[in-house]
Amino acid sequence: MKALLFTTLAVLLGTLPALADGIVQGRVMLDTARPPAVDAGYKPKTIKPIQAEESGRAIVWLEKSGITYPQTRVGEVVKIQQSGYQFRPSVIAVQKGASAEFPNKDDEFHNVFSYSKIRRFDLGRFRKDESSPRITFDKPGLVKIYCEIHQHMRCRVLVLETPWFAVTDTKGQFKISGIPPGEYEIKALLPSEKRIESKVTVTQGKTTPVELSR
Repeated sequence: MKALLFTTLAVLLGTLPALADGIVQGRVMLDTARPPAVDAGYKPKTIKPIQAEESGRAIVWLEKSGITYPQTRVGEVVKIQQSGYQFRPSVIAVQKGASAEFPNKDDEFHNVFSYSKIRRFDLGRFRKDESSPRITFDKPGLVKIYCEIHQHMRCRVLVLETPWFAVTDTKGQFKISGIPPGEYEIKALLPSEKRIESKVTVTQGKTTPVELSR
C-alpha cells in the first residue's frame, strides 16, 4: 500500500510544471546620442567610405541590494569589430569578469584604446584580421573606447555586477529572462549617456511589462 502511495505521489509530482523564473519585457524611450567628440576641422582619411554609425540603443539592467549575483556571464568573450570605420556593436553590456576582443575587418590600421578609470588600455595599431589582445573587465562602470587613428569612432561598454541585462533594439524594445522573483530596481543607460530608473516586481513564471522614460 505504501509503495503504491509513493508511486502515485511521484507520478503526480512529475506532472506538475517546473517553476520558472520571471521575465521583464518592455520599451525604453530612446533619446539622441551625442555627436562624436572630434577636433575642429577633423577630416578622416580612409581608403573606403565611412559607413554610418549604428542607430542609438539603450542598455537595460536589473539590480537588487543585499544579494550575491549569479556569475552566469562572467566567462563571456564578446567581439567588438571595427568595420566600415565604426565599432560594431557600438553599445554593449557585459557582466564583471567578461572579456572582449576587437577584430579589425577594415583594410586599414586601427588602434583601440580607453582612458576610462575603471579600465585603461591601449592595444596599439593592428591590421585587418590581425589578432588583438583580449581585454578583461574586472570593475563595474562605463568604459568608453576609441580609435586613435579615426577620431569619430567610439564604443561604450557597460560593465555590470548583475547578469540580468539587455541591449534594446533601435525602437527601444528589450527582454530580460531568467530573473528570480522579487523587487528590483530597473535602470537604463540611454544613447545620450543619461540614466533613468524605476522599480519593478518580478513574478515567478510571468512576464512583467515595463515602460521607461524620462
